[in-house]
Amino acid sequence: MIFGIGTDILETSRIDKILKKYNQTFINRIFGSNEIEIIKHKSRNLSLFLGKRFAAKEAAWKALSPIRGDGLVFKEIEILNDINGKPYFFFSGSTKRYIINKQKELNNKLVFDISISDEPPYVLAFVVISLAPLV
Repeated sequence: MIFGIGTDILETSRIDKILKKYNQTFINRIFGSNEIEIIKHKSRNLSLFLGKRFAAKEAAWKALSPIRGDGLVFKEIEILNDINGKPYFFFSGSTKRYIINKQKELNNKLVFDISISDEPPYVLAFVVISLAPLV
């Protein structure tokens, strides 16, 4: 059963403007330590990379909770890639606790699926959260 669906589209020029104005302050506020480590090694297409992850965070937020200030923190929603390049979520801090509490409340595990795409200057993220029995 589907618990939530979220999608977000973003024009990467927004990220370019934010980076010019706030640079590292923006990165440190929005992206987690694992993502920042990847960013350090990015030499090109930084706004595309950041834009896709920002859109994915927005989509996850929309799928999880329509209420702002509901215990979710962008920095604690990280989008990483497995060895084959498939994106996945890594949660930490109060966001992880929010998800754990939501799973207890629902008596089901939340399973996150994500798709991220780009057609510069646009990026798109789509998130589906399904319910699965607790094991």
